[in-house]
Amino acid sequence: MVYRFTIISDEVDNFRREIQIDSEATFLDFHRAILQSVGYADDQMTSFFVCDENWEKETEVTLEDMGTSSDEDVWLMEDTILSDYIEDEGQKLIFMFDYMTERSFFIEMKEMITG
Repeated sequence: MVYRFTIISDEVDNFRREIQIDSEATFLDFHRAILQSVGYADDQMTSFFVCDENWEKETEVTLEDMGTSSDEDVWLMEDTILSDYIEDEGQKLIFMFDYMTERSFFIEMKEMITG
């Protein structure tokens, strides 16, 4: 199955990207596809946040384990498959690509394409 995502930014009017990616790809594959589509270097700490319908962050999938001493599980992009967290059309994600200034993209899964 292929997922079609729409990506928007609150920084630039009319910014929009669409990415189609296999549902069995990792979040790391998705991370690379997003950065390539906008021409950004892959040299920053990034995270995906799986969100509820109101864009409230629920689960973080991060590029690297920062070794925090919290009791929470750490989900790494390279080990986490998209289909593990993306189940329905309309699923929302936030992709934070600049932690210093909290720059991010807002992502919505628009369509599941079979075949």
